[in-house]
Formats: sequence, structure tokens, C-alpha cells
Amino acid sequence: MLYMDGISLSKIKEELKKTLEGKRINRIFKNNEYTISLHFGKIELLFSCIPALALCYISKNKEQAILDISSSLISNLRKHLMNAMLTDIEQLGFDRILAFHFSRINELGEIKKYKIYFECLGKLSNVIFTDEEDKVLDTLKKFHISENIDRTLFLGETYSRPKYDKKILPTELNKDKFDNLLASGNVFSNEIEGVGKYLNNIKSFEEFTNILNSPVKAKIYFKDKKIKLATVLDLDFKDYDEVKEFSSYDEMINFYIDYEYTTTSYMLLKNRLESFLEKKLKKLNKILTLIKKDIEDSETMESIKEKGDILASVLYNVKKGMNSVKAYDFYNNKEIEIELDSLISPKENLDRIYKKYNKVKRGLTNAIRRDKEIREEISYIESTLLFIESSTDVSSLREIEEELIKLNYIKSLHNKKKTKLKKEVKYGLIEGEDYLILYGRNNLENDNLTFKISEKNDYWFHVKDIPSSHIILKATKLTDELIVKAAQVSAYYSKANLGEKVTVDYTLRKNVSKPNGAKPGFVIYVSQKSVVVEKVELDKI
Repeated sequence: MLYMDGISLSKIKEELKKTLEGKRINRIFKNNEYTISLHFGKIELLFSCIPALALCYISKNKEQAILDISSSLISNLRKHLMNAMLTDIEQLGFDRILAFHFSRINELGEIKKYKIYFECLGKLSNVIFTDEEDKVLDTLKKFHISENIDRTLFLGETYSRPKYDKKILPTELNKDKFDNLLASGNVFSNEIEGVGKYLNNIKSFEEFTNILNSPVKAKIYFKDKKIKLATVLDLDFKDYDEVKEFSSYDEMINFYIDYEYTTTSYMLLKNRLESFLEKKLKKLNKILTLIKKDIEDSETMESIKEKGDILASVLYNVKKGMNSVKAYDFYNNKEIEIELDSLISPKENLDRIYKKYNKVKRGLTNAIRRDKEIREEISYIESTLLFIESSTDVSSLREIEEELIKLNYIKSLHNKKKTKLKKEVKYGLIEGEDYLILYGRNNLENDNLTFKISEKNDYWFHVKDIPSSHIILKATKLTDELIVKAAQVSAYYSKANLGEKVTVDYTLRKNVSKPNGAKPGFVIYVSQKSVVVEKVELDKI
């Protein structure tokens, strides 16, 4: 993970000042939905407000914009900041907010000053453009008031910081105050501004002072070839087996992005698809709860019909104007009293009961149908989220995006052109001496693999009851070893956690079919056998 607290940002600020102070802006771009860049000659300063990667840095990657949408912020920045000089970068206290100061001489020879506030605050990250009096000219993100209730950022309004608790500034902390905090057992991040969770375990004031005053110590710690921590602080981190040091924050962050995410565009697209599908999933689960309640309420259906049948058996004794009638309940062998509407005839009372019964019956039929449809849609979305999580590059995410566009889940944002799915749908491949294991990497690949690539006597594998890839095993002879291997591949490309044991169903491909109108990836199968395997890393299979 990338560790970014207020103290980290204070060091990054100083590095950016050395590189950019006194330089002029010559180009301004919106790289993607949540990212803009200011170019100072050949130097590109990038502001990323992607929730999972909220930071500013000098980018070495020359990536193309993945969205082509109009932006009022870019228009305003170009209008006021082209050829403007960066005069200062300040930090608001030790909060994760930087203010970039710019100065420009306009057409009338007047010196105009502006600021860009970059708020590095996770999902609430934002770029806010103001004049020299801090009046808001524009913002990158427009938050609904329910998402950010502490303040408003309407155009013309004076900029204000997000609500924060008053804490001790690190520069105001002396040894006595530090020792008192340490002795009282207070959590440093709750008491000292700019301190994050990795500084909560500091044991001495000298250690804290060293971290505060030392220059950038950019390092990335690895464990099992995965990044455990990326930081610019001189931390005493122990949970690693390899460490890589960098000469600057910018060098470190560009390596981090390339290593962890390939590009910022990958992160943006992944975040956008996951965010949309998670909201959709939450909505569907809520609908499923309501449907379940409707089905439970329909349990009274038979008692309504019984009440009608009983009333029909004594209808000859009922007169208009009666409020109730006593009758023998031949279903439960007891006498009951049936309430009536005295303003309508006995026949109308009976019809009303049967109409209520038929309405509840139709409602139950629809509820059962909707329950099946919603469960299938939830299964589809869960499998799609699995494939998004396992995608390693932008092109694989693009294929998933195109699938969702085709199914009308999302609209295309790319130059407003109609997106067409590629004619060729590929698949993953694991090749052995006497076998082939094929696996789908999204729902379209699953369908293509199962119904177009495979042959009827190939073996088909799928983890039972949880989203996973479709696995096809091609082998001249089916052995127990191959069954376990294919099942482990199926487990690896599933929603199961590492180390978790799962049941994998397998059957001949000819036993697998797709219902009419079913969503991509959804199948039914018969004559299956099962094997229990543990999910392990792919290189251990």
C-alpha cells in the first residue's frame, strides 16, 4: 500500500517546490475522469483524485486520455493559468491539503494571482481552483451535499477546509508533551496533526524528530514479490523480505504505479467499473430482501382461499347488512366467524375474498419469477466483479466494459461512439505435456470457451455455488492428478480466498447448457461429480 499522511505530504511538498517553483505553465489537460495535469515545459505535474490513488506527483508516463468529455475546470484553468508562474506551494498545517500559488500578468498588464487547492483525502479528494481572495472559480469533482456535509464549494463561495479536529502540530511538540502522550497511552494519530497509523508505534521523541526532520527517504518494501508498503518516511518497517530505495518521491511513485497498477488509466477504469457494479449489487440485494418479504407475506394465500370456500358454503344464510357470519371451518374442524362488509351484497363479499386470493397468487408467481431473475443477475455481477479484480491491464478491463455496454449496464463514454465487441474472444491457457487447461477471463470468454472452443467430450469445471471462471480440460486420458489440477485452477480463478477449501463440480462438456435469454457466463449442468481442493497460488499448482 502507499502510505500518505500529513508529514509525508510535507516532504513531498518540498520536493515539488524545488522542481517547479518559478516555472510557467504551457499546457493543461484532463487526462481522464478524475485526473488533470499541468505542464511546465517538459515537466508534467499530475493531480490524481482517484479514490484508491489520490496523490500529486511529476509523471513520467505519457498516457492517452481514456475519456473525451467536456470540463469546465479545464476551460477555466486554461483561461486564467496559461503562462502563469508557480510562485509557491504551501501545506495547510499538516493536513493532507496543498495550496499551489500562481501569478500571471493579464492582457491589461495587471498581476493576477490564483490558487489550486489539492485535497488528498481518499474518496473526497478534489482539485479546487480559486482566485487570490480564495473565491471558488471551479472544482474537479462536484459532490452532492449528502456526500460532503461539512461544507459547500459553490462557485463564488470562499474556500474553506474540510471539517477537522484541532490537534497538536508536529512542530509544536516538545519532548515533555510527547512523553506525556506516550505515558498516557493516547494514539498519536488522534492527538498529533499529520500523523498516520504507521507512526502510532513510535517509542521515543528522538525517533519522531528524526522522521519529521529527515529528507525524503523513498522506499518500497516487498514481501513475496508484492508491495507491502511504499513511503517517503524513514520508518522502522519489519514485515518485508526485499526493499527498493529511490532517490526521490517522484521516482518512487512512478515505479509504484507501474508495478502495482500498470498505469493510472487502469486504476481509474477499474475503480469506475467496480464502483458502478457494487452500487448495482447493493440495489439488487435490497430488491431481493423486499421480494423475500413478499413471498413470506404470500404464505397467507391458502388461508384466504379457505376463508372464501367456507363463506361460499354458508352464503345462502348471509343477508345484506350483516357484519359477520358464523360458519364451520371444514379445513381445520372448528367453528369460525367471518367478518363481512355490511354495505355490499353477500356475493360481492365472496367475490372480494376470491379477488384478494387471486391477487396474492399472481403476486407470488411474479415474486418467484423476479427472485430467480434477481439471483441470476446478482450471480452475473459477482462473477464480473471477480474478473475485474483479477484483470491485470487496461485491455482486459476494456473487454469487460464493452460487455457491460452491450448488456446496457453502462453507457459508452468514449467519444460518444457506439462500442462494438471484438469478434475474436480469447481465453487463458495452461499447457502441459499431455493436457491443456483453458479458462475464461470474463463472462463472454466463459461462454465462448464452453460453447464454441470446447468439444463435447472435454471436461468442464466450475467451483460450486460461487463465481469462478469456466475451466475446460483437454486430455487424452483423465487421471485423478489432472482432475485435481484442473479443479485447483478453477479454485484459483474464483471468488474464494487463498487457503480456503472449495468444492469444484466437473462433468463432460456435453452435459452443460445455457438457458434461453440467460446472461453471459450463466449455465446449467447435470451428471456432475465433485472434488474438494484448496485455493493456492497458481505457481504451486
